[in-house]
Amino acid sequence: MDKNCGSCTYLDLNYGGDCNGKYYCNKKWERHLATDIACSNYTKAYSRSSSSYNNAIDYSKSKQQSNCYITTLLCDILKLSDTNYYINILRNFRNNYLRYNMEYNHLLVEYDIVGPIICRNLIFDKQKNIIAAKLFYNYISPVVSLIEDNMFVDAIVRYSMMVSKLKEIYGINTKVTSKDIEECDIALSGHGKYQKKYKY
Repeated sequence: MDKNCGSCTYLDLNYGGDCNGKYYCNKKWERHLATDIACSNYTKAYSRSSSSYNNAIDYSKSKQQSNCYITTLLCDILKLSDTNYYINILRNFRNNYLRYNMEYNHLLVEYDIVGPIICRNLIFDKQKNIIAAKLFYNYISPVVSLIEDNMFVDAIVRYSMMVSKLKEIYGINTKVTSKDIEECDIALSGHGKYQKKYKY
């Protein structure tokens, strides 16, 4: 088993995943895909069967949205695995840094609102292989290097430059409003699918 949420004892696989392929984490009190990179609370679930683990991984993968343009870029176009080094670093950064710093809520919400538009444009772009390669070498790889060096602000600036470039390339004028941010469930954000807070 890989070191991801699906192999962590805190991810409860007993009641199945939700409609988004997420399972409940008893440690962080939030939902995660079984495929998400493990956080600092990771504790290996030694008693978990490989079939239970594999079923959870398959279910999470089947429910993941192709609206995530970074996943589309790295996995669908550049043919890297869904658990490749770059995407794992970026997911970990999203889960354990961006979501815990309110000043970056707008980036997460923008990824969920603007991201699917970028994703659709990228998928149908005849030059998608060239564009994906350029985005990887000019933005994704440098952002990951900056994160590794704990230069988080610089990484965010570089990432924002990539988003601006993509919006320019595809003529995207969609804006994220303060209401969008206020109503968003930040714990579920950054996946390319905008989700509002659940109202009891």
